[in-house]
Amino acid sequence: MKKKISSTAIIHENVFIEEDVIIHDNVVIYPNTIIKKGAEIFDNTVIGKQPKAPGCTERAVDIIKKPTIIGENTIISTLCSIYAGVEIGNNSLIGDGASIREDCKIGSYTIVSRNVTVNYETIIGNHTKIMDNSHITGNAVIGDNVFISVMVSTTNDNAMGGKGYNEEVVGPIIKDGAKIGASASILPNVIIGENSIVGSGAVVTKNVDDNCVVMGVPAKLIRKIEKEDNIKVKQKRINS
Repeated sequence: MKKKISSTAIIHENVFIEEDVIIHDNVVIYPNTIIKKGAEIFDNTVIGKQPKAPGCTERAVDIIKKPTIIGENTIISTLCSIYAGVEIGNNSLIGDGASIREDCKIGSYTIVSRNVTVNYETIIGNHTKIMDNSHITGNAVIGDNVFISVMVSTTNDNAMGGKGYNEEVVGPIIKDGAKIGASASILPNVIIGENSIVGSGAVVTKNVDDNCVVMGVPAKLIRKIEKEDNIKVKQKRINS
């Protein structure tokens, strides 16, 4: 199948579109963008947008020179904003209304669901799912096979802007296999260990070790996850 590009789409110069790509109505694709084979971009989405700061932000914003890349067979849904320098892997899904800021990297077979916001310079791994209306803060790192439920919030600045933008503005690290319950809040620079579970509504103020279940405000250890449970989970992933 040859690529199909709507007559109402705006494709700027220096955009490379491979075969079997479908681009729907009113899509805008900015320069230095690569859309790989089999990808589909739905209506009213913007890809490769350069960030701009009108003077009200502490963080300096530069022109992003590296390409924006949409991977093979990846779907970008309606009304998404994908900024410059974002790289999205193969067979991933970006849901309606999602916003992914500049310099983020998202893996393959990953879901960023409806109205999720992913801030700048964040890394998200493979086979990870981030559900509706969650916010992933800037400078966060999320591993492989992570599940983040709806309305989860992550933050990167304990001073809430009081010290300006500096090296202390760092998001959380959520390691492979972790699961975050609905409406949980994870504070800056916190590490969630491998295969750990954060209960719904928890407020995580300090690091969580591997294979732990934490709940509450502030989140506290409820129990350890036994090795046998992790073996069952890994076997389920292999079989699915």
